[in-house]
Amino acid sequence: MTRDQALSKIKKCLALAKSSNPHEAASAMRQAQKLMAEYSVTDIDVTLADVSEVGAVARHKAMTRWETNLSKMVSDAFGCHCFCRTGGVLTKSLNFVKKMEFIFVGVGSAPQVAGYAYDVLSRQCANDRLAHIRKQPNSCKPITKTARGDEFASGWVLGVIGLVESFSGTERDQQLIEQYMASRYPDMREVKVKDRAKGRNVSHSDRNQGYAAGKQSQLNRGVGGVAPQGLLG
Repeated sequence: MTRDQALSKIKKCLALAKSSNPHEAASAMRQAQKLMAEYSVTDIDVTLADVSEVGAVARHKAMTRWETNLSKMVSDAFGCHCFCRTGGVLTKSLNFVKKMEFIFVGVGSAPQVAGYAYDVLSRQCANDRLAHIRKQPNSCKPITKTARGDEFASGWVLGVIGLVESFSGTERDQQLIEQYMASRYPDMREVKVKDRAKGRNVSHSDRNQGYAAGKQSQLNRGVGGVAPQGLLG
């Protein structure tokens, strides 16, 4: 039995310990205490067991403003906390490829749904952004095309906000998430996001076109046919 499996069993035992049957309650409590001692599980571990995290791979290897804003919007919509983590994977040819992902931390199924929503919306935004870049004149420098694409994507995210019905989790959920973050990531630090469109040859037209495209975005039903709560489209 792994520690996670033991933790799941401990939770079930503690639930049974609330039984009105005194013998069943006592037996369940003894089993829970035995497992907690055997697997070094504390009361805090049990409390935070409802909190989990899900990673969604970013579309870019470096942080961009539009992706950061989108991940924040999605995490807020599902009562999650979101942060960015960089790393890499080793390919079959033994090349190290850098990657970045957004981590959604929440209670219950919230992080899974948030991760799904981010993946779907970021893919749509990236595709629309690329299409916008390809429409730019050949005389445009690559750095200008990138800036206009980012400005378009920022507008796209603003357009999606109109489709999102934000909600906050319960106060207990937020407390659990804060405890989880303090326990698992005590050295978390803020990173400044570079605005690649600032100071470049972009116009309101880029953002306005992105906004219009974002309002046309769709979020289909997820795994099992369950529509992500709070997102319409």
